[in-house]
Amino acid sequence: MPILFWSSFFRLVRNMSTVKGMVLVAGTTYRITRVTSGVYDVTRILDDVHVGRFQAGPPLEVVEVHTIQENLLREIGRAAVQAAKTSWMGRITLP
Repeated sequence: MPILFWSSFFRLVRNMSTVKGMVLVAGTTYRITRVTSGVYDVTRILDDVHVGRFQAGPPLEVVEVHTIQENLLREIGRAAVQAAKTSWMGRITLP
């Protein structure tokens, strides 16, 4: 039985998102969570509501928006990138 428990535990941990940090935009704090490579969820801390998702480009792209305006989500994404709350992954382009 313990083997089954540990395999389920590691599967759960592997599928969990990674919280990258918090950003403050327009007087409100948002949590930035990495979903997949280059894609981040944004959650308003005040009421723990998922407000949208962005892709950290380049260029920065708004993927989905809920309960806030697209311009505000773009500003949150920009603040997250500038505050190094997103993971940078270098890519080499070969000729």
